[in-house]
Amino acid sequence: MTKHDTWVKLKPGNPYEPILDLFANGIIPMRDPFPLERAMHEGKPIPLWIIDLNRLNGTQKNALAQLIASINGVTALEVAQEAETRGGFAMSEEGWIESMTCDAEGFQRSKELADFFETAPQSASKEAQKAWANFYNSQHERWIEGNEEPPPINSIDDVDPRLRTPELERALKMRKIETAIASGGYSVLDVLTGRATVDVLNQIDSENSYSLVGYDDEFDEDEIYE
Repeated sequence: MTKHDTWVKLKPGNPYEPILDLFANGIIPMRDPFPLERAMHEGKPIPLWIIDLNRLNGTQKNALAQLIASINGVTALEVAQEAETRGGFAMSEEGWIESMTCDAEGFQRSKELADFFETAPQSASKEAQKAWANFYNSQHERWIEGNEEPPPINSIDDVDPRLRTPELERALKMRKIETAIASGGYSVLDVLTGRATVDVLNQIDSENSYSLVGYDDEFDEDEIYE
């Protein structure tokens, strides 16, 4: 099984608020980058997110089991056993997700979902249901039960155009800079003074030239530095 890389932040008022302080920055690790699992509720199928069991510590697992058990009127043991079967704790899609971040796997699977919606039958026919079932089963076999490895993301060019945003491009560039600084052997002083950042920018952005500006240097206040 691959190591999943999706995280979500929940909106205020969500039922998980009592235990969110157990998660760094209040974000929860998810197995899927979109609600893929299915369950029946009052005779109707509902989509589920899955909180990734493999990225939870013991305290987080116990807290989730007890909270979910108290909400649904079952025992924590029953919840834990179901989580083991599913590979995580089920979270219903009820508008609680405020934001989502992911890495290579999340972007690849989101691309595959976009491809599916662009090519799958749009009507509520048996053909459409069969197409979704085939897609669902393929996702499980490759990404959940299998060891599918997504193509790496090193720059915005590695991201499907439908998923690109200016914010994502800036984040990828910043991650590249931070990785280069971390592996460049720079001193603390180099980092604090900005010399490390300038050096790395000149390495990864050959189309521009960067330099440090001191208090005594003259420069145009209207000039924009990237």
